[in-house]
Amino acid sequence: MAVKVNVEDYNEAVDQYLGWCTNCEDFTRDSTEPDATEYDCPECEENFVMGAENALLMGVIILDEDL
Repeated sequence: MAVKVNVEDYNEAVDQYLGWCTNCEDFTRDSTEPDATEYDCPECEENFVMGAENALLMGVIILDEDL
């Protein structure tokens, strides 16, 4: 199931190259390429981080202006 993310938070993540961890369900990693998959997460220490753009394209996150 996709996680709803605030549009401003998503745009900030894209600008700062943050990665989305599918395990933590949050932007947890710096220096993440937009098309990244299976990068390491500094929070849970697993390889579940993907680029913000990739997370949106894959339907892992959806944007919600009401958050």
